[in-house]
Amino acid sequence: MDMSSPEMKDILEAAQLPDKQAGRVRLLALWETLSPGGTPLQLCSLAHILADTETEAALELEWDLRALEAATGSREAEDRETLPPVPESFLPSMHLSVSEGYRRLGELDLARRHLLAASNHMATLADDPYGTLIRGGLRRLQTLLGPA
Repeated sequence: MDMSSPEMKDILEAAQLPDKQAGRVRLLALWETLSPGGTPLQLCSLAHILADTETEAALELEWDLRALEAATGSREAEDRETLPPVPESFLPSMHLSVSEGYRRLGELDLARRHLLAASNHMATLADDPYGTLIRGGLRRLQTLLGPA
């Protein structure tokens, strides 16, 4: 995964700004510049980060769906491979984010479908802090959503 492109560096720098509002403004400007011609990795990363800057559940979900679409070509909870150069290990996090968005909006069937998609891709995660974090998120959402 090439995180060294100037665009990826700009995205990561904007996301790490101490002033979150200034970071959001820079991220939105990057979205305007890169969309729709950016690489799947750039658009996926940017949308996934922008989702976390939203305060309304519906807007956060829309950014998470854009991230998933940039990564896979689809917003659906289907088993799809990522578009290069997006790592497969991004899929569990993206589906979990979409699942959480749908849960917050009361769309429990859609939330469960994306939770299942996340679960189906957990084997792509390394046994590291990121993998631990995502696995914990899966367990938390499974508990919140309960059985279908």
